[in-house]
Amino acid sequence: MIRDQELSGLAMTLGRDAKMTITVGGDGSYCTSDGSHINIARMPATPLGRMLMTGLVFHEVGHKNHTKGDKPDGLLGDMMNVIEDVRVDMETMKRRPGTCFNLEAITTYYFNKGSLAPQNFAHAFLGKVMAYGFGRVLKQKCILSLEAQCNEMIDDAFGQEFIDNVETIIKEIPELKSTKDTAAMAQRLIDLLISQSKPAPPQSPTAGKPQQGAQGTASGSRVGSQCRGGNGEPERALEKGAIPSGSTEATDMPAEPEEQSSTGCGGSSAGSGKDNRPTTEEIARMLANKTGYGDLSELIKTELDQIARSIPHSTKVSIPLLPVVGQLRPVYGRLDEVEAISASSRMRARLMGMLQAVQREPKTYGLSGRKLASARLTKLATGDPRIFRRKVDTPAVNTAVAVLLDLSGSMSNRYRVANAAAFALHTTLYGLRGVAVCSLEFSGKSKGAAVNVLVDFGRKPHSEHFNHPPFASTPTDKAIWAARARLLQRVEPRRIMLILTDGCPDNEEATRAATRRATRDGIETAAIGIMHDGVKDLWENHRVIHAIHELPAAMFGVMEHLLTHRR
Repeated sequence: MIRDQELSGLAMTLGRDAKMTITVGGDGSYCTSDGSHINIARMPATPLGRMLMTGLVFHEVGHKNHTKGDKPDGLLGDMMNVIEDVRVDMETMKRRPGTCFNLEAITTYYFNKGSLAPQNFAHAFLGKVMAYGFGRVLKQKCILSLEAQCNEMIDDAFGQEFIDNVETIIKEIPELKSTKDTAAMAQRLIDLLISQSKPAPPQSPTAGKPQQGAQGTASGSRVGSQCRGGNGEPERALEKGAIPSGSTEATDMPAEPEEQSSTGCGGSSAGSGKDNRPTTEEIARMLANKTGYGDLSELIKTELDQIARSIPHSTKVSIPLLPVVGQLRPVYGRLDEVEAISASSRMRARLMGMLQAVQREPKTYGLSGRKLASARLTKLATGDPRIFRRKVDTPAVNTAVAVLLDLSGSMSNRYRVANAAAFALHTTLYGLRGVAVCSLEFSGKSKGAAVNVLVDFGRKPHSEHFNHPPFASTPTDKAIWAARARLLQRVEPRRIMLILTDGCPDNEEATRAATRRATRDGIETAAIGIMHDGVKDLWENHRVIHAIHELPAAMFGVMEHLLTHRR
């Protein structure tokens, strides 16, 4: 199950499914601008880590498949990002309905954490759109309450009419078909804000004046009783209302101070934005500045990095990596194949002979059992009571093998032997029924991946695939992690890693940690030292060769008991 996988295995599964490169390693998480590569910082596979990783992947897959072009700077870019997030998640859910749970989990997590709480009007403006899109359009219930918080802040600034105008625009989110449509909607919302930078219309000169008639007179006197001068007496202008001097209604009318908070002298109502309305200069600053509010990808990457940095080195070194695995193309022509093919023929003949001996074990029959051998019933007449078929456990080949070829700089005087040995091994294993084999090389290059596929599972090997000169460093640990991830994806129950190296890795501690973890995962590891005995300090199951003709004996020394298992 996905929830039980290490991040490296989960990353490989998701990457293959989404047709993008996903790696695990280092202290920083990042996404390339074209959405083709996501890296997750090296960290344990906790429930939180899996949730963050899957949410980031599905979110970025949506952008990779449905977003075209870049976003502008400032508040317009933020607004476009929020709307586009909603649109691409909507498209992703249509094509893969199961992703709705992963995407909603991210929104819910950050809302409950308080990361989406608006701190100013710009946040509220963006948050209103985000809450409407994720809450009402995508049906993510948790974030719905964010809309009320944002409405309150927007109402304090510009009033209910502005909120209504925003909603008129964002009701069209379900109809968005492209990034171009998203940009147009974002611009309409920003234009709405720009229109508010104009001064507010002046108050009507009749506002707050008492109206004619009995009800209007009383109302006017009431307003007048609240708007008093500095001595607490009614203003002279309001004392000249329609109520005649000496009227008991005018003198006995009590003041109503409790209405002070909701009605001012000019008759302006709460929520008009009179006191909190941004100035023209403040609106201009809002438009120019990028807030980063609501950028879920950045929130996820920041949190992944924080988790990664909190892991001590002693723990981190054993956490599985998933490095970039490239493809090393053959460009140097064929190897000198004579010795390699000769060694391969000798190895294959011996292995096939061993396997044929296993397969030719006769069936046996017994006096008791659950399966009756009906064809042997006639044996009872001859006094042979063995009429039950007896199950015999026999060794069988059902194995996936990864051959790891060291092409580092220290192999400069040994690489020809190593290349020929790798070709001979792959050719031998490829010819065995029930064995799936791939070959990888590892080396430190100035450009390109540190680990590359030479020949993948199911591909026929040719000598030119193995004819490469050495490069620089020796990232043996990365090669082991890469091979581990590929082997764990295989259906074969037996998994073997064969390492051809001089035994001089860049980091011995990391190499031992990777080997221990692979062993714990059921992968058997063996090493063939190429003209150097350094392998004996790293791997228990090892042999050393100095020439290609020694390979068959070394091969059987490490492989004879690995290719068969009891079933």
